[in-house]
Amino acid sequence: MAQRSYRGRTVEERQSERRARFMAAALDIFGTSGYARGTVSAICAAAKLSRRQFYELFDTREDLLIAAYDMIHGEARDAVLAAFTDVDEVDAGIEDRTRAAVRAFFDSVAADPRRMRIAFVEVGGVSSRVESHRVQTREQWTEFFSTAASEFTGLSESEFGFTYEAAAFIGALTETGHLWASSDHRPDRDTVVEMLVGIILSFAAGRSTQNDV
Repeated sequence: MAQRSYRGRTVEERQSERRARFMAAALDIFGTSGYARGTVSAICAAAKLSRRQFYELFDTREDLLIAAYDMIHGEARDAVLAAFTDVDEVDAGIEDRTRAAVRAFFDSVAADPRRMRIAFVEVGGVSSRVESHRVQTREQWTEFFSTAASEFTGLSESEFGFTYEAAAFIGALTETGHLWASSDHRPDRDTVVEMLVGIILSFAAGRSTQNDV
């Protein structure tokens, strides 16, 4: 059956365009005014769309927050994974790959204070549902960095793998990224990246020492 169209665009194409406009509005409103002040009316005004069109795509304002949050983290994971695996040097170690990955994170999230605010500030304290979603996303990041560390350090894993080191690094990465993104006066990005790379290397050195005991 032929798809219905309006002015040469299908229903699906128009819905996709509207969703993109609502997502852009969410990034701007939630990322600057905050979720509490980001009413549906404000979102619709920023997107230049109606409330009816909003509720055709999202059941609640909370659903839009989760969608924006997932978009930010999904794009960041894609960027970090690509950077981590695409380092040119054949014999590149954890230092080179971590440096590339942290740079990718900063370029994807920390370079835009709105993204950083939504990803790590505005999702806090919204509801038990959003909190559960946040924890699940954090666990995905922890698993990613733990797996990467296990693969590239060449160190034997303990009972818990690199989970605690990964969790500690993610805490350092996100808190540092938020401070950097929200500061008027801040060091060069690569200065902060080198500091975070040093943290990863210290974790690796600590694990190596444990294995030698």
